[in-house]
Amino acid sequence: MYDQSFNYISIARMLRKNDFYVHPHLRSQTIKEKELEDAAALSTQGFAGYNFLSSTLIRGKNVYRIPKFSDELVLRKIDRNLRKAKPLYSPSRDTIIAKLSNLLAESVQCKIYRLDIKSFYESLDTSLAINEVNAIKSLSPQTKKFIKDILDNFASTGGRGLPRGLAISATLSEIVMNSFDGHINSLPNVFFYCRYVDDIIVITSGTESSKQFIKNLSESLPSGLLLNKKKEDVCPAPDSTPFKPTAQNPINQAIYSLEYLGYSFSVYEPAKKFEPREVVLDIAESKIKKIKTRLTKAYIDYNKNKDFGLLELRMKFLTSNFSVMDINRGGYRLAGIFHNYHRISFSKSSALDKLDVFLKTATLSSYGKVFYDFYCNTNSLQRRRLLTFSFKKGFRDRTYMHFSRSQFTAARECWEYA
Repeated sequence: MYDQSFNYISIARMLRKNDFYVHPHLRSQTIKEKELEDAAALSTQGFAGYNFLSSTLIRGKNVYRIPKFSDELVLRKIDRNLRKAKPLYSPSRDTIIAKLSNLLAESVQCKIYRLDIKSFYESLDTSLAINEVNAIKSLSPQTKKFIKDILDNFASTGGRGLPRGLAISATLSEIVMNSFDGHINSLPNVFFYCRYVDDIIVITSGTESSKQFIKNLSESLPSGLLLNKKKEDVCPAPDSTPFKPTAQNPINQAIYSLEYLGYSFSVYEPAKKFEPREVVLDIAESKIKKIKTRLTKAYIDYNKNKDFGLLELRMKFLTSNFSVMDINRGGYRLAGIFHNYHRISFSKSSALDKLDVFLKTATLSSYGKVFYDFYCNTNSLQRRRLLTFSFKKGFRDRTYMHFSRSQFTAARECWEYA
């Protein structure tokens, strides 16, 4: 049986292998024991009136972190207790993309709703979260009290909703949203529903009123949450059975397209009746823009520091693949141009070509202040070296690079929040 108690031994089990890499001082037995003793002391003292968070403003929103490692260990234990007492199934991004691609291939009439919850973490009702936690019979009273004290203290210091950036906030949000997810999934005209944090996608039979469906879905949201009207998108798909290709409606013309979780989906009618539609996946336009912005910021930073080695490091980072530490889950995961978008249709991808064209244009063009200054600050040999990098090649060859922690930090520094 899982031990929910808070003590030196149970908190020591919260240590992860990568902790000793991120915090090298933990390799000292004395320091490690001191951190565990401090964590055990906090679990005895409790969180009432204890402010343990620091925040950074990112894209207009406060993102919180836990500066003290001993505090982080106790929060991990609280989150582990919560997840053990209330197991929730949260499909991975890759699983969602695979299922969605298969469903869009079905040659039937449907409607696809793309919806977004406005200020998700900040708008969640903390009293609702506390009530949901208190209703979990298998969760220990001490864990329940810690969660209540943390949320009460967060609110008393001016915080809204749940503190964005913490693993426990993600867990609490999933618990609060669980009944909503089940309700939407059970609706008779819904045959696919998925929510990835605040991003919602629903596929229905297509016979309902879109306006009324969105209204009903919005009214079913937990207290405090609202849909972002600016990000509502409804895409109707016709029945393919009577489809006949014509000059006005050729096979090679997409009948509809949408973006979800960093991918674009372009759907084409089948060449023959009763065959599945063709679904072509590519990198979403919003992500293409993000990568272009990062490349431009790398060139801007080079104009300031003239560090060509750092610029090359950033080009490797953007065009290759690597392993990255997963702070919330512990350990490492693969990332990069292939691993982030491995489901795209490579032979039909226009995104990779667009990125390579932009890289070439940015390197060789002298149009605009940024690129004119960059052209003046580099020589022909340096520009030729930059042109050896390729997004398409990095994807096709699955080029893999190793970055030390200091290199990883340096590479991301100029675009950390871009």
